[in-house]
Amino acid sequence: MGGVGKTTLTKHIHNRLLEELTQECVFWITVSQEFSITMLQDGIARAIKLDLSDERDEDKRAARLHKALLSLGKKFVLILDDLWENDLWDDIILEKVGDPLRVEGCQLIITSRSSDVCRQMNCQELIQVEPLDMDGAWNLFCEIHGRQRQTTLSPQVEEIAKDMVKMCDGLPLGIITVAGSMRGVTADHAWRVAKEELQESAMGNDRMDVKVYKVLKYSFDQLDPNPRRQGNTDGYTILQHCFLYCALYPEDEEIPQEELVRRFISEELVDKRERMKAQIDKGHTILDKLVNICLLERTRNMARDCVKMHDLVRSMALKITEGKTMVKAGGYRLKEIPNEEVWTKDLEKVSLVSNGIERIPDCVSPNCPKLSTLLLHWNLDLDYIADSFFFKMHGLRTLDLSNTKIKKLPNSVSDLESLKALILRSCSSLVCISNLEKLKELRELDLSFTEISEVPQGLGKLVNLEFLSMRSFHRWEIFPTDVLVHLRKLKCLYLPYYVEAPIGEIEMLKEMEDFQGRFKDVPDFDRFIQSQKSKGYAVSYRIQVGEGCIEEFENYMNLSSVMFRSTDFKTIEEREVVILASDTQQLTFLECEGLSKCLSDDFNIPSSLHIFEILFCDGIESILKDELGLRGSGFPYLEVLCIRGCPDIEVIIQAVASENVDLPKLKRLDIRGLPKLKNICEAKMKCGSIEKIELWGCPLLKKLPLHFPGELVDGQMNYSPPPALKEIKIMENEREWWESLEWDHPSHGNLLQPFLTFRGIL
Repeated sequence: MGGVGKTTLTKHIHNRLLEELTQECVFWITVSQEFSITMLQDGIARAIKLDLSDERDEDKRAARLHKALLSLGKKFVLILDDLWENDLWDDIILEKVGDPLRVEGCQLIITSRSSDVCRQMNCQELIQVEPLDMDGAWNLFCEIHGRQRQTTLSPQVEEIAKDMVKMCDGLPLGIITVAGSMRGVTADHAWRVAKEELQESAMGNDRMDVKVYKVLKYSFDQLDPNPRRQGNTDGYTILQHCFLYCALYPEDEEIPQEELVRRFISEELVDKRERMKAQIDKGHTILDKLVNICLLERTRNMARDCVKMHDLVRSMALKITEGKTMVKAGGYRLKEIPNEEVWTKDLEKVSLVSNGIERIPDCVSPNCPKLSTLLLHWNLDLDYIADSFFFKMHGLRTLDLSNTKIKKLPNSVSDLESLKALILRSCSSLVCISNLEKLKELRELDLSFTEISEVPQGLGKLVNLEFLSMRSFHRWEIFPTDVLVHLRKLKCLYLPYYVEAPIGEIEMLKEMEDFQGRFKDVPDFDRFIQSQKSKGYAVSYRIQVGEGCIEEFENYMNLSSVMFRSTDFKTIEEREVVILASDTQQLTFLECEGLSKCLSDDFNIPSSLHIFEILFCDGIESILKDELGLRGSGFPYLEVLCIRGCPDIEVIIQAVASENVDLPKLKRLDIRGLPKLKNICEAKMKCGSIEKIELWGCPLLKKLPLHFPGELVDGQMNYSPPPALKEIKIMENEREWWESLEWDHPSHGNLLQPFLTFRGIL
């Protein structure tokens, strides 16, 4: 049975195993209903850090997997979560995924809704997970309902709540979603109505257990009874539409929140009259609500905040939209586009994400006049789409072809006059794009990481465009003039760092809220900063100033960032300081010349900095002065301070020796290749969050000015190391230098000894 808690129970086992073993010995793979052998091979390969991306043959991939499992050379546990009934579950499929049971030391744990699957897999021990009894169900309800605040239910409400818990039949997933939907509800009458609605919500379903479905559908029905609907006529609220949109992604997909919010904006599920920042905030608020009522789960993947749908919740969402939505996403199972018979006239949304479709041939022309959203991204082998495919899709508003291999955008796309979002990001073979002149309704155009070598024809006619991304256009040498000047509604503009941004046209974009690009020199950068000051709202930016470019300058943290690269400050006209925006969060100087002896004499270093880097710059002798307010935590957000390869620096922070410099959020201190450095800071550095210190190539440095917390015990001071410290990394050939460092107390050096790691000579 689904929703009974198999995965949750197995996660507890997984975590206990991690306590006893190591992360390299316990591997978790989610299989899901829409699995394929290739998908399962990829999942196991990722878990054991094996790259199979260069091999397509299943048998050869299996052999490499088996070899990699053998090479582990130790006991390990492989967990396959959520196996569905399938004729393939036998010895043959195990051979296809590396034959783990024939690897000495391997233990295999599987979860499944079907005991037949367990028998097919020849499991030695079967454990039936039973629904909760009433006491356990009630305790779970109370835990979820009162998680955010201590909530006391009146006796009348408690009786109603227990009746609602009974309707969940002991299924944890149902109990969790009902409890989440009732958070904050206090009135007796509201609980009585909720109970009646839960009783009425049961619906028949030939694929899903009705006991689970009825409570999940009830939670869906409770989403915001009276929000502003912005013209929607199908009876669903904005919150419900956003929830249903999440079901377009593959089963068990960890969906980046940033991507989802962008899609909510594209689909106009948030108020399009708002500023972009407000739209983004509302999108995240919607996700927060869906998480809080337990219809979505929070996860993290590749350092990004994500959300995930339980597979039963997703199945419920797809049942609700049946007839209007076609979703065949995930598993890379489809090799061809679905037959035209399934492309019905009532379809509104189609998701064929993450499949193996290679071509959409000339004979295919689905008649879908109501289709508004078509998602074909992550079909990595898709290299051709016939013109005929879009002939009968004139209502299309969102088209996502990102991460495909198409070389040319079909000409018929030029006639999709209702199109509002065209997403071609990471189409790495795309060299030609059709005329865009007719797409007057287009709001979003993403051409990043393509091979397009010139501005698409008709781009300047897209007068309603609000989002334009052209990142990593490495074939461009110069940005054409007289294009941006016509795009007066642009809110978000991402230009390639390879070309100089036309400052004259950018100054005219009065609606812009987010910018990425490169200015040729400091005067152009200064013009940009001055032009944004009059807007009355903060502008996000990632800017390079100077010659050359570094595409890796982007970061997942999405900080407002400035990098001065190969900039000669001697050529700048006399001024007090170079003006930086007060909300700059990342500041980098790379290979710059002509800077003052103290860097803060040239710049108003903003207190908003999270990351501060000075790399390979000559002439600087110090970085910061105490008058910047360091004693009062003048940099309360600074997390990374990195200074490398600066031959003239003697002191990093000038301060009064008797005072403390407070850097409360500093996590990483990276100081390398400073041959004249005598002092990191002339005062004690209070940085209780410091986790990692990298320090080498500083032979004149005599002290590490860390603050060691201490307490007076029996008349003696007992010191402890910085509480968050994890590692101090120095060079192997600098052990003697480390041992010669001076400390304010004899115990300080010994306290740091457990954190030392030594790196070989570069």
